[in-house]
Amino acid sequence: VHLSRRELIAALSDCEFAIGQDPKNVEALSNRGSVWLYGGDARRALVDFDAALKLTPDDVSLYFNRGVAHAQLGAKHKAIADYTEAIRLKPDFAIALYNRGGELERLGDLNAALADYVRATELAPRLKPAVEAVQRIMRGRS
Repeated sequence: VHLSRRELIAALSDCEFAIGQDPKNVEALSNRGSVWLYGGDARRALVDFDAALKLTPDDVSLYFNRGVAHAQLGAKHKAIADYTEAIRLKPDFAIALYNRGGELERLGDLNAALADYVRATELAPRLKPAVEAVQRIMRGRS
């Protein structure tokens, strides 16, 4: 999905209106966080994801999105923690496994990364980046 700047501003405006009506509107907080994230402002996204998680501490998508925001900011351990929580809540979350594997790989933990990539490919065999990551790590071992 490609959103123009105008569409991002409109989406942000819609979220702002909804949050103005109800500051505890989890959907609006989550959506605004996603708009910030998509627009490249991971710090602002974190504020909204944190606020939404205080209201709904078992929301898988919030942990995943907050993990993405942390990853964009280079906070690998925080990203891993959020992906891990998303996976705990939804064990078949292939994209979260793939993303956690990427952060683990960047930290140099290739065994854990490979395990996540393999599990992601078992859950989603067409998840090409995970398949390629498995192949890349295996090539490096031969």
